[in-house]
Order: sequence, then structure tokens, then C-alpha cells
Amino acid sequence: MELNPYIINWYLNFLKNRKQRVVCNDFCGEWMDVNKGTTQGSVSGPYLFNIFLNDLEVDIDGENALFKYADDSNIIVPVWSEGPDTSTDTVGQFLSWSDDNFMTCNPGKCKELIIRKKGYNDQLDNVYNIPQCKELPILGTTFQDNLKFTSHVRGKLVKANKCLYVIRTLRAEGYSQCEIDYLFKTLVISTITFGLSVYGSSPAELNTLQRFFDRCFKRKYISEPVNIRYLLEIQDRNIFKASVNQKSAIVDLIPRKKSTSYSLRTEFSQYPR
Repeated sequence: MELNPYIINWYLNFLKNRKQRVVCNDFCGEWMDVNKGTTQGSVSGPYLFNIFLNDLEVDIDGENALFKYADDSNIIVPVWSEGPDTSTDTVGQFLSWSDDNFMTCNPGKCKELIIRKKGYNDQLDNVYNIPQCKELPILGTTFQDNLKFTSHVRGKLVKANKCLYVIRTLRAEGYSQCEIDYLFKTLVISTITFGLSVYGSSPAELNTLQRFFDRCFKRKYISEPVNIRYLLEIQDRNIFKASVNQKSAIVDLIPRKKSTSYSLRTEFSQYPR
């Protein structure tokens, strides 16, 4: 990571000989050197953490297998029936980096989610005793081993119904319909649309959410109908705009465009005789 030398010296001066102590009521602890991490509550803490993780890389045959977001790290390992299982070696790279950087990684606090192709039911052993699970929340989206999002949508609706109680209470206090609409868009729609481009690939879940929005419109939680597929289209368009912008932060995360051509059912299709 290329940094201005003045910035490096500035951070060194901030961290060198840094001390801290605990003060609680009448208790005042002794000053102790900070030899790990950074100063709690400092503005530079998140930036220093990103610099610390900058050299953490896990790859499979030259392809990146580790995806980092702040302090959340996820390793994705594809396992083919005709190829070797590299999951143990891949996770071992992560654990080796942790040991080399004096960080303790507790595999018991990690989780392993196995997504199988239809018809593949072979039992896979645990990697480094990491417990296997049926569903796994990642950055606010719950993934299931059957590639459905039933649990995720259920959790979204539970949270949305709690927001409806707040809106219903405020409406009883005399809030206008315009204010109720604003609250609904802020509290409910923003909750449901988070990650919609991910779990929106399931038509069954979209239908469940559409029925929820229809009930909200019927009960005057919002003055105009909400179309979940229209909200999905807006998000997809925003992602597409970001994908064609080479300066966007998500360009490297979006899969490359395939060169394979597909024969879709268009006006050029040949119908059976």
C-alpha cells in the first residue's frame, strides 16, 4: 500500500509510546502501554485496521477466495466432484496469516455453509472443526444451504411489522398521511430493499413481499401501491451503472461478462414443425 511518508510518520507518532488506563467511579487504574490494536474510539482506528488487513490474501490457483468488508471476512471455496478438495488448505492460509500477525482465530466462532448442487449429497468433513450450519447471515443477508431466502425474508418481515407498530402509534397521535408515507418509506421500504438484488432472484420470496406491500396499502400505511419488482429493477439499474464505471469500488467484485452466446427464445428462434 503506497502512502505518503508524512502520513506514515504521523501515525507512528500517534501510536508510539501510547498509554491508556481504566477509570470507573472512584477506581483509577495504572497507565499501561498499548502494544496491540489502536486507541479505542479514535477516528483513525478503522483506517489503521484496514491497513493492518491489507496483506491478508487467500487464493486458490491464483484466484482470490477471500472477501473482506471491514472486520468481516468470508472465504468461498468451490469443490468439484472430479477435482481435489482445497478447502482445508485455503482456510489454512487464513489461519497461518493470523498466527504470523499475532492474532488468535477461534474456529469455534466461525461457521461453514455448504451449498450443494442438486443431486450432490456427499457428506463433507468439517474444516478445522468449524461447525457446519444450515443458514448463515453475511452483511445483513441470510443465506441458506438450499439457496433459498425464506429465513431472510421472514426476518425482514418481522422487522418491518415492528416498524408498522411504530407508524400505527404515530398515526393515532395525529400524524398526517404525508408524514406516514415518509415514515413508511424510511423505516419499512429501506429495510426490505436492503440486499434486494441478492434475494430478489427468488420469485416466491418476491410474491411474499408483494402481498405484504399490498396489505400495507390496503390498511393505509402508504397512500400509493408499492411494486416490489419495480424496486428490484431500480436496484439492478443502479448496480449496472456502477458496473460500467471503472472508478466504482465494486467493479472488481462483479463477475466478468461471459463470452458465451446463448440462444434465447426470441423472434429468431426456430419453432418445431
